[in-house]
Parts: sequence; structure tokens; C-alpha cells
Amino acid sequence: MMFGHEIFDPEVNRRVLVDHAFIVAGGEITKQARNWLGNKLDASRRSQIMFMDREDVLNLFVVSNIPLPSGAVATQPFGGADEVPF
Repeated sequence: MMFGHEIFDPEVNRRVLVDHAFIVAGGEITKQARNWLGNKLDASRRSQIMFMDREDVLNLFVVSNIPLPSGAVATQPFGGADEVPF
């Protein structure tokens, strides 16, 4: 739906159609989810969707040499054999 709507582009001072989109998730974007979204889009527009999941976002911090936010780093090590890590 987003590709069918116009937005205002201040660089060219007119309304234009969206030509690409980022789908960003805080968790994993599964292969099944990527395929489902790809099948819902027109084949000519499929390459204009860029997926970024948690691992991709963390990799951006690493390659840019930016420290991770304090909430992204575990403060206590994993507790015991009986404890579930999530």
C-alpha cells in the first residue's frame, strides 16, 4: 500500500511516489516473513524493500565503531541451568 501513496519531497518541492522502504524489526525477520511480504508486493517492486532485523542493526553499531546503548548489553551473566534466558 505504501508504494501507491504520494509524499511531499522537500528536496524537489513536489509530491512524489515512494520508491523504496525499510522494514526494521527489533527481533528476527524470518525467511517465511520475508517471503510472505515479497509475495504480497509486485515483482517489480520487491527489490525496493530492504529488511533490517536486530542482527543487522547491531552490526551497524559494530562496523561504525559506535558503542552499544546501555540497554543492549546484558548487566548480569546468565543465571543457571534451570533458568530460561528469555
